[in-house]
Amino acid sequence: MCKNPLDFCKKLVKKIRKNYKNREIILTTIVLIIMGCFFYFQAEDLSSAELKSGNMDLLALEMSKEWKLKDDIGFKMGINQDINNEMAVKSNLEKEIESITKNHPIEEMAPFIARYDKKIAALIVGIAKKESNWGLRAPSKNGKTCYNYWGYKGRGSNGIALGYGCFASPEEAVGAIGGRIEELVNKKIDTPQKMVVWKCGSSCAATGGQAAANKWIADVNVYYKKIALVAS
Repeated sequence: MCKNPLDFCKKLVKKIRKNYKNREIILTTIVLIIMGCFFYFQAEDLSSAELKSGNMDLLALEMSKEWKLKDDIGFKMGINQDINNEMAVKSNLEKEIESITKNHPIEEMAPFIARYDKKIAALIVGIAKKESNWGLRAPSKNGKTCYNYWGYKGRGSNGIALGYGCFASPEEAVGAIGGRIEELVNKKIDTPQKMVVWKCGSSCAATGGQAAANKWIADVNVYYKKIALVAS
């Protein structure tokens, strides 16, 4: 045994922690070691009670700090894992959008669309397909595209073009459209069938009748399903 029992206890604790992986076993063993060291100090009848108490408190404090550090690291690793999982979902969604819209103007908007919940992203993609074939038919102003692929009539930062909002960038366009669709989804207008208000407004009679509305719903639904079913 070491001349200094405290050193011996410390070395024994380190050995136990190194050789055993199960935390419950380690904790139980360490407690027994501490108790054994305590009784050893008593048996040796050290010169002062303060020394006994101080040494044991120091050992317990050091181990407590080490375990707290491990707990903190484990907690932070858990948070980071949750963040990584979320980023992986976003990455899968973005890749799916890029794959579906490949070689169309809206493809460059995939990173911005993927920021939204899958249901909202699915409606953004589905409506854009129906309204502009993903940007192949879209208003422009002064020879520059307005990035309006959804037939949106609200004003953009570049004003209005041909009766439709004109946006200055893909990110602005997706932000405006995504925000509006998100408002509707929050009101439970969250499927292509309910979202037909995007086409019809208050009445489908003024926009081609129910047959046209049904066609709009069916076409939007094709790509809505492909995006909404992306694995989480």
